Amino acid sequence: MKKEDLAGQRFGRLTVTKELPKVGRKTFWLCLCDCGKTKEAIAYNLKNGNTKSCGCLQKEVSGNKKHGLLSSDKKNMRLFVAWCSMKARCNNPQRKDYKNYGGRGIQVCAEWINDFSAFHSWATDNGYSDELTIDRIDVNGNYEPSNCRWATIQEQQKNKRTNK
Repeated sequence: MKKEDLAGQRFGRLTVTKELPKVGRKTFWLCLCDCGKTKEAIAYNLKNGNTKSCGCLQKEVSGNKKHGLLSSDKKNMRLFVAWCSMKARCNNPQRKDYKNYGGRGIQVCAEWINDFSAFHSWATDNGYSDELTIDRIDVNGNYEPSNCRWATIQEQQKNKRTNK
């Protein structure tokens, strides 16, 4: 039976990068998670869906519960997704838009990077609503309270590097 090459394949949040030495009969693969961490995973667990991330997915699910975020809580869930997306744009080289954010050195501030409740507090105190998206005032600046606001899509289109 021919062994399947998993390099380059995606399983959940993991992208397989290379095969590692076998341990007994088990084939291990080195994977890069969307969050930027690496994970060693058994091929069988990747293929059957038992391993989907480096562990960050479970932390987020736990974080949802910890912060009182339920799937029925659409406003907070949307804000949580915005927070996760903001972090991924800056920290995950596998994302298509990374080159425009993390690839240019844009970062998420220390206050927000691992604390959704701090981001949530800032957002609700600064005009968050469902029809708005997070916008950096200085397009070359970081995601931080002094450089972010909530804006409509039309307002964001005016605040681009390509505009003169």
